[in-house]
Amino acid sequence: MDQNQRIHKIKELLDEKEVLKYQDIMKIFGISRDTARRDIVKMVDLGLGLRTHGGIMIKSQERMILDYKERQKEHISLKKEIARKALSYISIHKVIYFDVSTTINALCDLVPSDIIGYTNSLANVESLSAHCETHMIGGKYNPRGRFMFGPDAYKAIEGITFDLCFLGAACVKEDGIYFQDEDDAYMKHLVASRSHYVCVLYDDSKYLKKGTIKALDFRDVQMITTNKQPPEKIFEAMKEAGCLLDLTEEE
Repeated sequence: MDQNQRIHKIKELLDEKEVLKYQDIMKIFGISRDTARRDIVKMVDLGLGLRTHGGIMIKSQERMILDYKERQKEHISLKKEIARKALSYISIHKVIYFDVSTTINALCDLVPSDIIGYTNSLANVESLSAHCETHMIGGKYNPRGRFMFGPDAYKAIEGITFDLCFLGAACVKEDGIYFQDEDDAYMKHLVASRSHYVCVLYDDSKYLKKGTIKALDFRDVQMITTNKQPPEKIFEAMKEAGCLLDLTEEE
């Protein structure tokens, strides 16, 4: 099979799965990583997809989940309400991780001075450092999401135990919390595994978004703070997993 035939098949798979990793393409077509990379580069050049850190995704996904700076402009008052609701969880927790999230960034502006804050988000560092002791998790920089990731970041997280972590969400489905970026999803999964208490903050628009990489099951989460009751199937899955729900709006 030549490259053009392969690209046609890859595009069909991409339309179906929305995201493909290098390993997927290598396994399906029996090709090397270098060949898979060349196929992806050509597809991007042809406008057939968008490169990710680990492969390629369909272009519509890029529109579904916006850049960090674009998300900052959305639902500002709603994010502040969710942040104020979540603030009460901090009183009994002192070593806290703050995920890269525009909603969590609003929380960073409200924190007390007697906590120790950790984050891999540039925006969060700027906010937290004005209020409390702040530690930046270093690593490779993702300019689109304004966060650090990679082996150095993962190693740093593995050496810390958090009393509490606040995590965001790109998409919420019946089986858990999803993200678009593979590195971002792994970082959140790792942080949750190092935390005594996991709280996920998001607004109800996340039920309508698309995300393809699962980071957390509901059983990995102790509390979800959002503004509205989730759709019935998602709500039932949360209850079955023992995940508590804290709403800013009464139903």
